[in-house]
Amino acid sequence: MKEYLYKVPDSKKIRVIIDTDACAEGDDQFAIVHALLTPKFEVVGIVAEQFGSSEGQNSMEKSYEEIKRILQLTGLEGKIPVFRGAKSALNDEKTANISEGASFIVEEALKDDYRPLFVLNMGAITNLASAYLMNPEIADKLLAVWIGGGPYPTGYMDFNSANDINAVNVIMSSSMELWQIPLTAYTMMQVSFHELFERVKPCGEIGNYLVENLMRVNELECAMSFDFLPFAQNISNAAKTMVIRSGEGWSLGDNPAVGVLITPQTRDSEERRAQKMNPDGSYGEYVSENRTIRVYHSIDSRVILEDMFAKIRYHFGN
Repeated sequence: MKEYLYKVPDSKKIRVIIDTDACAEGDDQFAIVHALLTPKFEVVGIVAEQFGSSEGQNSMEKSYEEIKRILQLTGLEGKIPVFRGAKSALNDEKTANISEGASFIVEEALKDDYRPLFVLNMGAITNLASAYLMNPEIADKLLAVWIGGGPYPTGYMDFNSANDINAVNVIMSSSMELWQIPLTAYTMMQVSFHELFERVKPCGEIGNYLVENLMRVNELECAMSFDFLPFAQNISNAAKTMVIRSGEGWSLGDNPAVGVLITPQTRDSEERRAQKMNPDGSYGEYVSENRTIRVYHSIDSRVILEDMFAKIRYHFGN
């Protein structure tokens, strides 16, 4: 990596922990690289997040290996610590799933450091919830950004909340400062494959990997049938070509976790009372009169994408 083009004032520098289900599909990798290339950030560690289990597969371990791969391809292997998180979702809202990742979050939060600590949760929020259950004192020592949850006011199940609703409710019920980026906002990060081939793929080993890996995931997801879903049962075969994936592009839905720390992105956000999440993903009872969180209802996708493209090109382009 090259020297940064500019210096960020000390008063604006932050510590960042990335918590990511990096092998769940193909967009976490872009967000990880974006964070690693951002001068404002000192990425103090990356924690592998679980994304459900099927047939005994250890999804967290897959995330861990994918994080290591990204660091190797960016030339940062051995320079940023990587930690294993919990192997599964929380069993309830009172019992932590103790892991080296959760312990690291606690340790970093309790450090005497003038720079604020942000935990970017790009998946389930199991590890942060576990860290809080292990030591509630961390609640006022970090700010959590979470990509997840259905649209307000009603809500419905999205992938990240589905993988650990108990953890969502632990964080919602805490006093921890939380910025939530729900589905309405994170799905605004649309990009075409042609643009990625033109602007990312030529940029070294990491650029090639980001795009080729996304093509692999796209093949798998486009081959899936969603006919079992209620909304897909009464639409035509033609309309089904646009269900979930189009075959021509993707939503880089994890990049807003980075983007809201680069530009304010507050134009369409609000401070609202935190609500518990019901088992079906809908928003339920309010936590309390005074517990509030920030919710982003939309984001400026272009400024986030252009920032990522420019940084990848600067560091890894010819």
